[in-house]
Amino acid sequence: MKVFTLAAPEDFEWVLPVDEDQFRALRFDGTTREGSWVPIEMQRLAAESRGRPHQESDFPSCSGGDMLLLRQRAADALGRMLEGYGELLPLICREGDPLWTFNVTRLVDALDEQRSDVLLSADSKKILRVKAPVFRTERLTGIHLFKLSQMPRGLIYVTEPFVASVKSHGLRGIAFTQVWAPS
Repeated sequence: MKVFTLAAPEDFEWVLPVDEDQFRALRFDGTTREGSWVPIEMQRLAAESRGRPHQESDFPSCSGGDMLLLRQRAADALGRMLEGYGELLPLICREGDPLWTFNVTRLVDALDEQRSDVLLSADSKKILRVKAPVFRTERLTGIHLFKLSQMPRGLIYVTEPFVASVKSHGLRGIAFTQVWAPS
């Protein structure tokens, strides 16, 4: 079972909150937000700094792998797979199809902290960053998408079935970086 992180390929669109202060609301910590969620207004960045237009994406980027944004096409295609891993929360985007953010609520204690290369805080020994993860395979059985229980605000991890589903549906605008495979 291979494990991947999410990335935004070059030349694909980005969306950002209209109000910069709203960016914090998109930083989820593994707890449900369904009952208290207020949709955030997002704006599409139509071109990059050199003026080249971005390609439309089924997964417009907003950050470096700790957020998953989906256009309606991706939400429809992956909806069943996402069930049990979190919640789709609506966003407001006046340009293009409806836009959603996915709040990952599936936190998994699968990181082998002793064998992983991690950056720890000096005082609390809390994990600040996972440089090279090593996972406990038995704890990932049947898991397609998760965050680490040690870092609920950290990166989103996905496994091969998720990657295969994205590819089989022909969804565009997301890249996967393999970060681990069992030896």
